[in-house]
Amino acid sequence: LDKMINLIDKLLVYPEKMLDNINQTNGLIYSQEVLLYLIKKGLSREDAYQIVQRNAFKTWKEKINFKRLVLNDKDLKGIIVKEEIDRLFNLNKILKNINKVYKKIIK
Repeated sequence: LDKMINLIDKLLVYPEKMLDNINQTNGLIYSQEVLLYLIKKGLSREDAYQIVQRNAFKTWKEKINFKRLVLNDKDLKGIIVKEEIDRLFNLNKILKNINKVYKKIIK
């Protein structure tokens, strides 16, 4: 516990570097958002997973932007529109509960 307290006490946080690291994922951090939304739209979990996984692997392997792949995925035409995709690829949505998480840690 003392080591952890010391570590946290001396922790240096660089927000710009954190954002840079997030951006290096080419949007893969939003894959869960896309998966859950596709299920909500009526796709089976298996079909949604297959579509998301296919695009995620291509993003990872070829360094292509995940959002662009989702926008252009032929299997998603008529299921999800650009405005919906734009809402899913929102860092603020992912971080909306971050303060709650930190409060739980600090307790």
